[in-house]
Amino acid sequence: MAYRINEECAACGACEPECPNHAISEGTEIYVIDPQKCTECLGFYDSPRCAKVCPVNAPVPDPARRESDRDLLARFQKLHPGLEPKGFVLRTENDRPVIALVADGSGDAEGQAALEELDDHIRRQFPDYDVVWAVQASYMIQGLKYKGQTTQFKRAVPLMLADDLLKRLAAAGRTKVAMQLFMSGESNFSKNAIKADTLGMDVKYGLPFLAAAHPENELKLIKSLEPLFAGDGKTATVLVGHGSEKDFEYNEWFINIDKYLREHYKNVFLGTIHGPPGTDFVASVKASGCDKVRFVSLMMSRGGHMPLDIVNDTNPESWSRQVGLPAEPVDSFSTNPALREYFTSSIRTLLGQFKS
Repeated sequence: MAYRINEECAACGACEPECPNHAISEGTEIYVIDPQKCTECLGFYDSPRCAKVCPVNAPVPDPARRESDRDLLARFQKLHPGLEPKGFVLRTENDRPVIALVADGSGDAEGQAALEELDDHIRRQFPDYDVVWAVQASYMIQGLKYKGQTTQFKRAVPLMLADDLLKRLAAAGRTKVAMQLFMSGESNFSKNAIKADTLGMDVKYGLPFLAAAHPENELKLIKSLEPLFAGDGKTATVLVGHGSEKDFEYNEWFINIDKYLREHYKNVFLGTIHGPPGTDFVASVKASGCDKVRFVSLMMSRGGHMPLDIVNDTNPESWSRQVGLPAEPVDSFSTNPALREYFTSSIRTLLGQFKS
């Protein structure tokens, strides 16, 4: 619904410059909002700016003007033709499934840029569906908000957990959700997303790329990475998995992949930041006779661990320092064709389940 300014207004004028639609103006005694221009800041911000900046809480919802998000979006498009709305915006009808992507998240700009590229990819593949996001690493959200960041991507997607995302979708009247766990491997983060209260909505789940239910993806991953294996006899290749610090069941596929690599390739190994196989590769690389090493990330977002813990000459605990050889990072897993094909196919399957 549109907002109005009640008699508590102190006429301070703080709200007027904050309105992106220029809907607020000075009245006879108090400031007023033009309801034909008010979108509750939908398309620009996640909540009305006037209510946020007012020192006396004078801007309030107008019960006489109850409007749906679709009504507000239509007004935004009329006021700003050709401008893409930002924030939590749902364009489609309530009975159409919403694609919800749930990622671990990233605390730095480079990692968020990688996730935004994936966001662009999925939105191109499914242009007739709304695509929304959740970040399951709560510490990541807290850290970003501490730095003043409450959204990610150019389209200002709000940072929220899967629980909160489902609440927002239910409150908006949505009934069908295709939730794709947009992660390289299963973890407690993915499990917790599945446990989130669906609030009566029909929610279908797509598992992470590496999951107990999809053992075939282990070999698909290896084959898709073959072009990155050095193969020159002088450079060792180490795949870099994140792994789990406590729940080693989520490291099983990393152990399997490392074993397969050692059996079928020369000087190609896998290490994990947390849990087994850990840094077992260090001794193997040193014994290989190679004079260089290439570290290939298996993490969805760029940056983060790769420049801090993997290839970092100033960090004595980094993998490059432990190996003691010139090191080259390859931090482009988000563009991996097998990964993208899997997620696209999985989402298409989820959407198909609503039609049956």
